[in-house]
Amino acid sequence: MSMTSEKKCRIADCQIAVIGTIKSIDCIKAELKQPGFKHIHIISPSDEMTMPGKVDIIVENVNEGNSCLSKDATIPLILSFDFVNGAGAIVVMPYDEKDMLRKPKFRQWAATYMAGYCAFWNVEGCDWLRDSLSDIRNGVTSSAALKTAAHMCARIAANIAVGREVKHFPRFYLCKNLELV
Repeated sequence: MSMTSEKKCRIADCQIAVIGTIKSIDCIKAELKQPGFKHIHIISPSDEMTMPGKVDIIVENVNEGNSCLSKDATIPLILSFDFVNGAGAIVVMPYDEKDMLRKPKFRQWAATYMAGYCAFWNVEGCDWLRDSLSDIRNGVTSSAALKTAAHMCARIAANIAVGREVKHFPRFYLCKNLELV
């Protein structure tokens, strides 16, 4: 993505929440700094989830089933998932339905939802996700998948910030693990 000064300003001023596990925080912060997100605020799972006015990014431990996200969120949410052999992301825009944020075992729900969608629509290249479902149910994680998810989230966040169209729920993003250094 080419970065004009206007795009850099839009990224610096944008408010987006990226939600992932505690394990993903460092990867997400590093990836978000590359396109120019500056004010990255971390909320721990024990904190009440509020949307501070001057915060660009909020990371919370939602994938472990502790979702205290407000249904009244007025900024885009990017939900980041480590799917062991790859990664997934769901974007929830302020006007989208947010009931799915209250699903128990959210990571497992998202993987099953995405794998089912891929199977129903015969989407190519999703076999890795179906093959990962038992590992996901057993709580297995992968550092490669965390890095892939963080990279995806940073790209999605930058696209939202500069006004590009992004897929949002019920659509989603999937990617087999990238070879990131």
